[in-house]
Parts: sequence; C-alpha cells; structure tokens
Amino acid sequence: MPATTTPGDDRTTSRRASRAENASVGHRGRATSTAFTEALSDTLSSVPKPARDSFLRSVTGDDQLDSSLWGRGPSATQRKQAALENLRRQFAARSAVLEYSLTRAEAADLLEVSEQAVLDRIKAGDLLGLKKGREWRLPLWQFNAGCARGFVPGLARLRDSFPGGVVSLTEWAATPNVDLDGATPTQALAANRIDDVIAVAATSTSAAW
Repeated sequence: MPATTTPGDDRTTSRRASRAENASVGHRGRATSTAFTEALSDTLSSVPKPARDSFLRSVTGDDQLDSSLWGRGPSATQRKQAALENLRRQFAARSAVLEYSLTRAEAADLLEVSEQAVLDRIKAGDLLGLKKGREWRLPLWQFNAGCARGFVPGLARLRDSFPGGVVSLTEWAATPNVDLDGATPTQALAANRIDDVIAVAATSTSAAW
C-alpha cells in the first residue's frame, strides 16, 4: 500500500530542508568572512602604520570637523563603504604586483645566489619583498641585469624615504617623473642617481602630509 502524507508531514519536511539550507549558507558565509578577514589582515600588515591608522579611522573614527562650518559628515555606513572601496582598489593593486613578482627561489636563480642570501637582502632592505601568505614575493622592477649586483641600488634608503608600502612604491617607481627629467625612479636608480631619487621621494613624503 503506498505511503500517505499529511500536511503536518509536509511542514516538518519543509522546516528540515530550510534548516539544512540555512546551515549550508551560514557555513559558506563564515568561510567567506574568514577568508576576507585573513586577506584584510595580510594587506594591512604590509602597509605603514600611518596608512593602517588612517584606514581604521575612516571606518570607525570621527573627523572632529565643525558641522556648522562643514555641514553634516558622512554616516558611519558611508564611511565604511568608502573605506572598503578604497581597500578593494588596494587589493587589486596588490594582486597585480604579486602577479609580476618573483618567488624567492626564482630570485635566487636569477641572481645566482642561495635563497638564504635573497632572504638576507630582503631583511637588509637591499631587495624589496611583499608577503603572500608565508612566502616572499619580489617585484620584478627592482631587478636589472645592467647593475653590478643584478638589482638597482639604493632600495633601502628609498624604502625609508617613501611614504607608502611596497605596492604604492612599485607603481611610483615605474612612473616617469618630471623631477627626474622624465625618467622613472627605477631608471634613475639604475643610473646610480640615488640621491636624486631620494630627494624626489622625500618631496612626495612632504606632499603626503
């Protein structure tokens, strides 16, 4: 004899299916949230402290402006949305830099040194590295076969003078600069114009503040 169902049975089955679907969605949501949190932490750790503080203030802080002079400021939701949009642009720029970077093994092979030697140069500031998870990536622009050591000189000084992190420095280094007679900072470093590049970077720092 075929089994019969009652409206109560249908409602019970529907509730069970709904709970199962909600549990699945919740699991996916938690996984996505965890991945975003990890990526956010990785990105914020790669930028200077002033940039991190600025981002956090833009999400949660109060700019202390006089509303009678400047009008009502953006809401907390608008602040957060604007900050996240800016962060998404930074993520995209970071991904582009990582795509055109060498692994530590590739850099070691290119320079004909050990991977430990590459790591030592990153720590000393002679080479610039960007973390991808636990692994280092080295942006291609700093390597130059025409330079004595296989990479442009003056990077440690430049990193100390430049107001941004490796991602923004990479973009700046590849952009022609009128203060360097139209050369890119990378080209100027390769030509041993280190002091000129540092002076321009210092000017950028002053403008940033």
